[in-house]
Amino acid sequence: MELYPHLFEPLYIKGLRYRNRIWGSPTAMAMSFLSSEGFLRNEGIEHFRTRALGGAAVVTLGESAVDFEHGAGHYHSNTLCDPRALPQLTAMSDAIHQAGAVASLEISHAGKWALPQVNGGRNPFAPSAEDLPNGVHVDAMTEEDMDRVADNFAEACRFLQNAGFRMCLVHGAHTWLLGQFLSPLENRRNDKYGGSLENRARFPLMVLDRIRKRVGKDFVIEYRVNGTEGVPGGFDLPESIEFVKMLEDYVDLVHVSRGTRGVLRTRVEMHPSTFMPEAPNVYMTEAMKKAGVRTPLILVGNISSPETAERILAEGKADCIAMARALISDPEWANKARHGKNDDIRPCIKCFNCLDEKNGRIFGGGITSFTQDVVKRYACSTNPRLGIEHVLVPPALEKKRVCIIGGGPAGMQAAITAAERGHDVMLFEKCGQLGGQLVFSEYVSFKKPLRDFKNYLIHRVGKLGVQVFLNTEASPEMFRRHKPDALIAAVGAAPFIPPIPGANLPCVMGAARACMRPEQTGKRVIVIGGGDTGCETALHLAEHGREVLILEMDDVLARRTGYTHRIALMDKVEREVESMTGVTCTAIRQDGVEIEGTRGKQFLNADTVVLCIGSRARRDLADSFRSVAPEFRIAGDADIAKNVRQAIRQGYDAACRL
Repeated sequence: MELYPHLFEPLYIKGLRYRNRIWGSPTAMAMSFLSSEGFLRNEGIEHFRTRALGGAAVVTLGESAVDFEHGAGHYHSNTLCDPRALPQLTAMSDAIHQAGAVASLEISHAGKWALPQVNGGRNPFAPSAEDLPNGVHVDAMTEEDMDRVADNFAEACRFLQNAGFRMCLVHGAHTWLLGQFLSPLENRRNDKYGGSLENRARFPLMVLDRIRKRVGKDFVIEYRVNGTEGVPGGFDLPESIEFVKMLEDYVDLVHVSRGTRGVLRTRVEMHPSTFMPEAPNVYMTEAMKKAGVRTPLILVGNISSPETAERILAEGKADCIAMARALISDPEWANKARHGKNDDIRPCIKCFNCLDEKNGRIFGGGITSFTQDVVKRYACSTNPRLGIEHVLVPPALEKKRVCIIGGGPAGMQAAITAAERGHDVMLFEKCGQLGGQLVFSEYVSFKKPLRDFKNYLIHRVGKLGVQVFLNTEASPEMFRRHKPDALIAAVGAAPFIPPIPGANLPCVMGAARACMRPEQTGKRVIVIGGGDTGCETALHLAEHGREVLILEMDDVLARRTGYTHRIALMDKVEREVESMTGVTCTAIRQDGVEIEGTRGKQFLNADTVVLCIGSRARRDLADSFRSVAPEFRIAGDADIAKNVRQAIRQGYDAACRL
């Protein structure tokens, strides 16, 4: 505790003891955690219990709608109005409390962003009427509507109270309904609920007053507020400070975030991307403190290191630190930080899989692209146990000699899992260092989270006593002396070289070489392939002073890139590099490329051409080891993995079956 005395100092509010200042920020429920009626399943209870056992002071279940007539913004919402949901909610609060944390749940009303298909086909309502770009009509709320919604919030809190919860988080940020009333851009009313800040705050304060009267003085209310919407003319920090002061008689904690669902760009400010610095929101709570706000302030947003969290608290810029993705990646974050085991904290790589995969968000339709039929399981690139915490993997019943070929993410994860289960593990890597395709992250500024994860894997491999053989080209013959009981082939993939005339010229290189040796590129660079690899390679080269043009056959860039990361990626690409879509490269010459598209044939000058058009699995190489050991597995890019998440999960699964 002496390492981070402010981070691990207890906090007392209304008789509740919070064991430290680490808040588990709300994370939306995965569909697999809920029944079709919106009741919690045991899988969800085990998921949040695991996070509580990890040492956080508060574990917050993701947002649940208080109104299923007009207020639900997605399908994965707990039912807070059906008594049949009480037993499982009670089991959830009991599990979290038994593990030493305080259970909380975020309640919300989506307002204009409520989906008719989730709300019985009814129109959403909001402070002001409008027609959304997707054709949905939004009705203006009447005072009768406001009275009913305020009562819904109060009843939801009383429901939680009956389920053993002693606190809840009221979502007033990100321009959900309460934030819409506060926003000058969203609230265009000319009655007593619009205009001045005092008027715009009237309905949110009505809701909080109704909650307090319903649950009593000892129930802890945490309120999430925007420090800023981040758009011109929107709700901004000066008004936020004044509003937070208005909250002092109603709430016990204020949770400060930012961003608006109305402007897609700010989605990656709500959930900071890999292109943003650590703790980008600290200036907001710092300003509130300086302005005399007395309510304890919780800061959220891209805080992942214990040192950063401790410094913010020690400098008096916030009272508590909220984390979502950091605790998804490693639920044991708090325990490891408390004991000084920072190297054992599994880093988040800011990929947004946990946010987008389970929510079914796909590129193509803006903020309304959420659809039920594409909802998938909860996923994390670095934590293969996310969403399957209820599935126990026992220690190995029989210690086996396990050989793993390939020191990339799949191979290292397989080695880690096999060693943790008690096997004798040997890892063979043909290069002089571990990391595989993650090695490039050492050279790219905005890939620091990925670099940290690579180093974490290497650290764990060493700590677990895995025997590592570098500069070792594996062959079936060499394993005759090792006589493994099991072999996992994680031999990766080879860059795809297209059948384009000139693809083997000296001016042509692959993405890895371009990232690691940007000085070997010329001034004018053409990147062929506009997926996420091509776009990120182009940004990296632009940082090194190159003039970069991306060529892509598709009519859009990065079509298969994750929804939220694509928003951040495209924002940077559009500002920093050039691109052409709907074009095909027909030939590469020493001085440029020939292309063909809707404008006919063209020649584009270039000093260097970088190929970023995918890879081919080394399946034949992997299969050549099939007869080496009684048990044989393939993992990572040698099979079907196309990203870090799939590689890590495949490595984990392969070792779990040994």
